[in-house]
Parts: sequence; structure tokens; C-alpha cells
Amino acid sequence: MTTKPICTSQLTGIALAYAIGQAMKLPLVILPSEYASGPRLFIKETYGLRSFRPDRDSALAWSLFCRYGQQARLELHFHYNGASCLQTGIRAGHTANRMLTAGLRALVSHLHGQAIEIPVELLEPEQQAGAA
Repeated sequence: MTTKPICTSQLTGIALAYAIGQAMKLPLVILPSEYASGPRLFIKETYGLRSFRPDRDSALAWSLFCRYGQQARLELHFHYNGASCLQTGIRAGHTANRMLTAGLRALVSHLHGQAIEIPVELLEPEQQAGAA
């Protein structure tokens, strides 16, 4: 598997999910694309595989914030502006994805450092440039 170092501040999508799993030392499995959806990321468990995409699942992301947020001195402040609020405390609406990404990047940075090795197949096309 060919990897490339990526700065934590540039992580998005499945590459961000992989970085979180690596920082937490989880047994990750990357499966090839199914129905042209792109590669898929799973955690290997005793009885099979479980999908791992905290960048898409706010409940999974919130459990990570609760577990590691205080260690990382991560303070999450969300302002209510009329958008519906999830019970998890993450604002649902047009900016929810950006807030999740920022919080998850902060966790990766705290747990792993400023750069992390990511498999080339999980990177966006513009990030793959220069990978051997």
C-alpha cells in the first residue's frame, strides 16, 4: 500500500476518517469501491466488519469528542441561529459538515501530530499528485 504524508489541516472525507482510526490505533480495513462509490473504510471486529465514517456520522463523532475532547482541550462552542439542533450538540444545517471536519481534524492533530501517512487510494485527486 502506497502512502503519502498529509497535513492534518488538509484532511477531508474518508482520508479524515482513516486518520482518526490510525490515531486511535484501530484495526482498519480498506475495501475497494462498490457501485462506483469509492473505497470503503471498516473496523475489523471479532464478528466481522463495521463501517467507520465519523466524518459522516455525527453520533460517532460526538462519542469521539466526549472521549478525547477533554484530553485535547477541545472546547466546542456552537451558536444557535435558528437551525435545528441535534441532541448530540452538533448543529444540523448547512455548516454542520464543516464543524465536524474542524473538530475531527483537531482530534487527529492532538492524537497523532501535524501530519499523518494516508493511503493514496483514499486521497482526493489533487492530493494524490506527487505520490509515488
